[in-house]
Amino acid sequence: MSALEVWDLDDVAETVYRAMLRNPDLDTAGLARHLELADGEVAAAVARLTAVGLLAASASAPSGVAPAPPATTLTAMLHTALGEMETQRARLDAVRSALAGFAADHMVGQSRSWSSMPVELLSTEESFAAVEDLQRGTVGDIVSCHQAIHIDVDAPTYVELLEQQLRGGRRMRGLYPADVMEDERRIAYVRKWAVAGEQVRLSVQPLPTLAVFGTEVAMVSASAPDEPGAGRILVRAPALVSMVTLLFEQYWERSVPLGVSDDASDDRRRILELLVAGTKDESIARQLGLSLRTVRRRVAELMDELGARTRFQAGVEAARRGLL
Repeated sequence: MSALEVWDLDDVAETVYRAMLRNPDLDTAGLARHLELADGEVAAAVARLTAVGLLAASASAPSGVAPAPPATTLTAMLHTALGEMETQRARLDAVRSALAGFAADHMVGQSRSWSSMPVELLSTEESFAAVEDLQRGTVGDIVSCHQAIHIDVDAPTYVELLEQQLRGGRRMRGLYPADVMEDERRIAYVRKWAVAGEQVRLSVQPLPTLAVFGTEVAMVSASAPDEPGAGRILVRAPALVSMVTLLFEQYWERSVPLGVSDDASDDRRRILELLVAGTKDESIARQLGLSLRTVRRRVAELMDELGARTRFQAGVEAARRGLL
C-alpha cells in the first residue's frame, strides 16, 4: 500500500516520487530506465504528482518539474487533509445528532399501520427466562445498559451461554454504572465480562435498564429508574427497536472504556502501532500470540473508539489523542 494513498497516489506514483527526490538530474525517460517502467507509466505518475502539488514546474529540472521540499509540502498537505477530516467529522456528528429525530419520524409513519402497539409486558421472573431465550434465538450484536449490578442473579446456564457466544465471536457491548468501581466484588464481576470479550464502558450518568438483541427485539424496564422491581417491556416493532438502540448509542458515546489490565493495555497499544503501520490482522495475531478473532475484534473496537474508517485515519486520530 502506498504511503501516499490518501491522495489517491498508487505505488508507482510513490516510487517515481522517491526516485525524483533521490535523482534530481534525471528526466522522464531517464526515470523510466532507472525504474524499469514504461515511459507512459512514469509520465502518468508525474502528472498525478504534479496535480496534487508534490511536484512543481521548474525550468532548470530535466523533466520540467521538480519535487517541492517534502518536509514543508507534505506537512502542509497533511494539515489540509486533517482539516478536511475534522470538517467531515463535524458533518457526520450533525447527522448522528439528527438520527434520533429521523427515527422518531419513521416510528410515527410506521405506527399508522399498527392495529395495536406491538409490545409485551413481562413480569420480572418472566423477563429472566425471556432474556435467555432471546440470547439463543437472535443473531447480531447485543447491547445492554445495566442500571445496577446484581452479582448473584445470573443463572449458570445463562453465564455459560454468554461465554460460549463471546468465544464464538458474537459482539456484545455493555454499559455499567461507574459506581461499581467502589465495590470490589462488583467491579470484579464487570471485569470478568470484559476479559471474556464484551466491550465494557462505565457511565457516570444514571442508566436506563435496556437490552437490544440484533435488530429484532428490545427489552426495556417497565418502571421509572427510582421504582425498582417492576417487569420488562418486550418491543418487536423495528422502529421502536431502532429507537431503543439509538438511546443506547447516546449513552455509549458519553461513557468511558473500562481498562482490563496492564497487559491488555500493552496489547491494545501494540495492536494500534501495528495497525497504523499497515500490518495485516493475521500478522498482528502472530506477533502478539493472539487469536485472529481476538485481533479482529480489538481492531474493530479501536476503529470504533477512534471514529476511523481507515487505518490511516486511525493513525491520525491516535496521534492527535497522544495514544502513539
